[in-house]
Amino acid sequence: MSEQRDRLFAALTLVVQRLDDPDLPRYLTTLGRDHRKFDARPEHYAAVGESLIAALRFGLPNTWDEETEQAWLGAYKILSDAMISGGEEADRQRAPRWWDCRVVTRHPAAPGVTVLTLLPDRPLPYAAGQFVSVSAPQVPRVWRPYSIGCAPRADRTVDLHVSRVEGGLLSPLLVDGVAPDDTLRLGAPAGASVLPERAGRPVTFIAAGTGWAPVRALLEDMVRRWAPTPARLFLVARSPAHVYDPEAVEALRKHHSWVDVTVVTPERGERRGAVARRLEAALAAHADWAEHRVYVSGPAQFITDLRELLQGYGTPPGQISYDHVPVPERQAREPGHASWFLHPSQPQWINPANR
Repeated sequence: MSEQRDRLFAALTLVVQRLDDPDLPRYLTTLGRDHRKFDARPEHYAAVGESLIAALRFGLPNTWDEETEQAWLGAYKILSDAMISGGEEADRQRAPRWWDCRVVTRHPAAPGVTVLTLLPDRPLPYAAGQFVSVSAPQVPRVWRPYSIGCAPRADRTVDLHVSRVEGGLLSPLLVDGVAPDDTLRLGAPAGASVLPERAGRPVTFIAAGTGWAPVRALLEDMVRRWAPTPARLFLVARSPAHVYDPEAVEALRKHHSWVDVTVVTPERGERRGAVARRLEAALAAHADWAEHRVYVSGPAQFITDLRELLQGYGTPPGQISYDHVPVPERQAREPGHASWFLHPSQPQWINPANR
């Protein structure tokens, strides 16, 4: 429940800060569409709203008044109405609430990394670079976001690149416990880090760890749909052993010479932090960042650091595309308000465009 509390608080904070944002309704309807996988119904939104107002009234006795209550009621009404509308519209369109998928194959790709190939029970409409939320029957209330590691295929199969998070509720099961013919459940695809219809400008892809999954899908899509376009790939791994899927990397080098490929790993004996320095040096060797559209994928902190670095090199913020898929909290936190304020969680995934 502490995690649920943090998610709700983060969502409400985001809404209050963005009440005048013209993109807010689209965000909320997307969130409502996604919440159908939890079987969220209109009466649930009403119950949460009543509980929220009661909790605020009780917890803020010195500052709560009629004007404040009406303001919060209005904010919550905007949130709930848009989410309910998004869910109802998806129901009218008969959009699936989830997709049941059979595990076709699995293979270990790197230390702690497994690639799962899944066959959905019906077509899964997605664009290269998007992600889905995943659940397993063994932990049915747990959903975690994973990027799809391939462009859409004729046989409908999709790949998930899963890295084990020690102490995680889902990833150890997916990496070590899922076998062919098992069933997993996928939520609706989401994410805005996708290719435009036409090239327009040169492209750079920067991926760390399993951030290779959406970048691999984007590269597949690019070579399939676009005429040869100047592009470069920087693939980052914590060690040479963690560079997986070498066949795809070599195929890029061999068959698509217009894609410049750089693999960044530490040399034997180098200390922690060497990879970051090597990547920064590789990026600094180029002076044309203002011309490139850049796709960044990897851990949340990696994305944050790269955005600052690229803007320093002259890349306009609007030309940097990313989707955060942060690692969930690994341990339950102690209850109480003091713990929340001293050790707040960072539920960045609350915004689908920021996962």
